[in-house]
Amino acid sequence: MAMSQNTTIPVKVGVVLDMDTWLGKMGLSCISMALSDFYASHGHYKTRLVLEIRDSNRAVVGAAAAGTLVS
Repeated sequence: MAMSQNTTIPVKVGVVLDMDTWLGKMGLSCISMALSDFYASHGHYKTRLVLEIRDSNRAVVGAAAAGTLVS
């Protein structure tokens, strides 16, 4: 008999924040806590969001460039 595997499927999600500000740091903290709470309540879900975090470096152009680097 084959044993069932408890595997998860990672789903990459790009997050671009200004990590030099309190708002960017707080935003990342809130997103991380929300994901943790969600998966604690829905542990049977096979997919898992994986945050690909990029810093905008306080620039709109930097934010756009950081967004293109997420693969």
